[in-house]
Amino acid sequence: MTSISGLFANTFSYVSTNAGQKQTAASKPESVSASLEKTTPETAKAVPGTLASAAIAARDKLDAGYKKLGEVGSIYTSGKDWDAIGFRDFDRQTLYAISSNEGGLFSDLEVTIAKSQVGARISDIINSNDPVHNPTKVFREIVNFYDAASDDEKASFEWAIARASAQKSYMLSGGTENVGTGNRVVDKLMQAWDQVVARGGNSNDFANMPAYGEALTWWAQDNGGARHVDLNV
Repeated sequence: MTSISGLFANTFSYVSTNAGQKQTAASKPESVSASLEKTTPETAKAVPGTLASAAIAARDKLDAGYKKLGEVGSIYTSGKDWDAIGFRDFDRQTLYAISSNEGGLFSDLEVTIAKSQVGARISDIINSNDPVHNPTKVFREIVNFYDAASDDEKASFEWAIARASAQKSYMLSGGTENVGTGNRVVDKLMQAWDQVVARGGNSNDFANMPAYGEALTWWAQDNGGARHVDLNV
């Protein structure tokens, strides 16, 4: 039988390594900051409140943080310095703009740090809710975390994967509230989890379930096939 811990591992793994994964412009080398490149006129005219405007604001804040630090962030930059540069203060929309490399404005390393920041926030939820004695509450709070995402993030297939994983984990831990989204892709991914459970599998089998493939097809149709999902990530 599929274990709760196995499903939770899938959820947390997504957050810590794949949050916001989206195919965009070619990534830059980690040693080169996107701050060294000029913003294009098209991007500079981004409408306020959009993902593009969040990306521009993030780029400006990161550049200011690097200037204050006296150097561009690198693999040797400490967690404390990344916080000081600005990642600790970014809201969900801004973190998604960075982690999805909106507009191609961010380096590979900045994308990684943004994903790590989302993972850290999930860790805070886990650590503050007594996961050993009250896993149901933990999973309910993680469901809330995904529900609080921006519309842009919710439009991604990766959000649907994480939301379905959190929902299934909540249910298996004994949760009785109706936490359905009404999102057909999420619902189909829930069916994929049911298929995993029915076959006595684990989280590694999730992406191989028939319902998972159907969910991906539906998502691609809803998004005009414009965005690419790397199933190997």
